[in-house]
Amino acid sequence: MEMIFGHTQEWLNGEWTEGIIVTIFGLLTIVTVIALWLTATSHAGRSLVLPLLLCGLVYTGTGVSMLMTNRGRAEEYRNKYEKNPVEFVQQEKQRVEDFQYMYVISKVVATVFFIATILIFWLTKSPVWQGWGIGMTFFGLVGLLVDYFSQHRALEYYDYLTKALMP
Repeated sequence: MEMIFGHTQEWLNGEWTEGIIVTIFGLLTIVTVIALWLTATSHAGRSLVLPLLLCGLVYTGTGVSMLMTNRGRAEEYRNKYEKNPVEFVQQEKQRVEDFQYMYVISKVVATVFFIATILIFWLTKSPVWQGWGIGMTFFGLVGLLVDYFSQHRALEYYDYLTKALMP
């Protein structure tokens, strides 16, 4: 049971790193949108501004939210662990189980966005609609990439928690 808190710390470090990466990615997307706004002369280029700005804002907000949520967790988790290790592991196991549905949601959203983008490109030649399609694909692809690593970390952590509870 003693080794489990090391895995909890690894989990928290991964969440912190993910928050930093998502925030930086969102900010870089916003900077790219600003550059696009200042330099794009075609309707097609300008049509990407709003969808990509929205993606950048969502990912920046998500990353900052992750950083704020995880800021004080290490000390809080350490205290809970020291107070009652078995209860801590049980609560952590339940917490990890409780957010697994989010990975399904991100896959469904990405799938719907990808299909919508394909339909948009097949059914219209409007740069505005195609810009939104590209924005949706960008959003879905980045979401899948982020959740790919998050889900693998979560499953690994869950295995450690499950093993820690075995007699």
